Amino acid sequence: MTRGLRFVLMTLLMLCLISTFLAFGVGKMGFSADLAAVQDIFLGKGSFQVSLDFRTMLSEEFQIRIPLSCTINGTSFLGESGIVLVYYPWAEGPFMGLSVFQAGFSQGSDTLDNFVNLNEVLLGWTFEFGPGLFVEPCLAIRDPSGTFSDEYSRLKGAFPCYTTFRGRLSFGWYFWR
Repeated sequence: MTRGLRFVLMTLLMLCLISTFLAFGVGKMGFSADLAAVQDIFLGKGSFQVSLDFRTMLSEEFQIRIPLSCTINGTSFLGESGIVLVYYPWAEGPFMGLSVFQAGFSQGSDTLDNFVNLNEVLLGWTFEFGPGLFVEPCLAIRDPSGTFSDEYSRLKGAFPCYTTFRGRLSFGWYFWR
């Protein structure tokens, strides 16, 4: 089985897992889109990243997210997905997240392997307003422990927008409350 096919199957499995959570009456479910790609386009780094995530609340304090991300630089492409566990210490507002599993697959790059192991830590704040709408400023710290330093140095070489610290501003909607 090719790595790309494994990646697609893993993503479908995660979506089925979230559907199971929803079927058993788990809290809110929604999605968000990251607008950080706008800064990449205007700064002229030659590459940009588009991200979105699907999320469901497991309890008042814990949330599971499935991020989907696409980074493009000319003919090179990197797709990412995984599972992120997010903790809200006061049930709303500030949060911290940790990727339980995160991987990427690349295409068209000579410097990268087809399958790349990744991890990141998230620190941010969720502001809810309106009927299920939210804005979420966040700082993503990629590979904080230095475990995958070789992969990240090659990623930074292939995609100039792929930095260790990345500010994100996500807009989203909880469509199931």
